[in-house]
Amino acid sequence: MEQLNLTAVTSNISSSSQLLPSPSMDSRGVPPAVIMSLCFLLGVPGNIAVIILKPNFQQLSSMTQSLMLNLAVSDLLCLLTLTLWIYSLLYGWIFGLLACKILVYLGCCSLYLSVLTIVLLSFQRYMLVVHQQFQTKMRWCL
Repeated sequence: MEQLNLTAVTSNISSSSQLLPSPSMDSRGVPPAVIMSLCFLLGVPGNIAVIILKPNFQQLSSMTQSLMLNLAVSDLLCLLTLTLWIYSLLYGWIFGLLACKILVYLGCCSLYLSVLTIVLLSFQRYMLVVHQQFQTKMRWCL
């Protein structure tokens, strides 16, 4: 009887290990993963350098400095989420529904923040070039 129970236990252990999916790489996700990895490897050090060197931008106005710092931080946030996207492209999503929603939320917020910052930088440059009198009034306000 004991030998029969032991056989049942070992067969359950061996069959349960076959139910777990083995992490296999999806070959269709390799080219996008390589491109994302290059973006990560080039973008993270570049944005960190902008954040560190921000005090050395004395020739720029304080608003331009703030907008460039904002752009660097939002791009860095977007780039840091790429590591999980790369893993999910290659091996599938294993982090759960909550992590997926948080990651998508952070990615969308950082992308919207980047776009709005670029719009503000463009508007500021436009006002500086076309309406120089407006720019001098703005400096007195800031």
